[in-house]
Amino acid sequence: MFRLLDNVIRSATTDDRLVTLARTLRIASPLKWLEYRIRGPNDGVVRHNVLGVEVLFSAPNATQFRTVEQYYAIDETDFLTALYAKLWNGGVCYDVGSNCGQFVIPLAKVVGQFGQVIAFEPHPGNYERLARNIELNQLGNVRVFGIALGDRECETDLFGAWETATIVPRAAAWHGSKPFGKTMVARGDEFRQTAGLPVPKAVKIDVEGAEYAVLQGLLETLSNPICELLCCEIHPPFLTSGVSPEMIVALVGSLGFKRIHSRARGSEIHLIAEKVPAQH
Repeated sequence: MFRLLDNVIRSATTDDRLVTLARTLRIASPLKWLEYRIRGPNDGVVRHNVLGVEVLFSAPNATQFRTVEQYYAIDETDFLTALYAKLWNGGVCYDVGSNCGQFVIPLAKVVGQFGQVIAFEPHPGNYERLARNIELNQLGNVRVFGIALGDRECETDLFGAWETATIVPRAAAWHGSKPFGKTMVARGDEFRQTAGLPVPKAVKIDVEGAEYAVLQGLLETLSNPICELLCCEIHPPFLTSGVSPEMIVALVGSLGFKRIHSRARGSEIHLIAEKVPAQH
């Protein structure tokens, strides 16, 4: 009986139509609380097996529990599979838009002691959660920067909290997110050089509509032959006026990525781009 109830709740909380209805009726928060009471961990720690990698996440409340569960209940395995294959037992990965570490934690375990994950997360609350999860998993190969990446250095508005944090006004309006404060934005190529960061072998980007600006700021990094893989989540409804998914694909192709695959996932597009190894 409990397993049946668990499956019903899990299905309901990952159905986009039901989630939208709950938000419209303003019952999303009490439903999240009920889910946490029924399905949440007794010790406040969520344990998942992500494509064979054991990961731990701090989830002391309903919101943090839902953030983790949503990532692993929906189909994110295309990005993770591609990243695992490229980074297994070595390599550097940039995770732009890290949230609480849903990608950082498993990737840090995949790259091992010979690799490194470099995370960018501008929201202070998510930054703290990410730091907690890194400590919980006893990882020593992760560096976290509390900034956003873009196509120029500036200070900009930060909206929302926890899983809805964003610097994109269109995304904030859709989520119903309120202004939170300010955050610094750095041009990726310049920040990499100033901070002395290595060129990554792979880059994952999930920035709720700011992806074109992030790519523009990383042109030199992404063009480098060392960078072989790009996983980018495109959010068409949140893109800046004048920017289209086709423009993003064309930009990625101009950076040397020849194997470009994309698929729709709800209102989003998952783009995976690889460079063709040079023939010797």
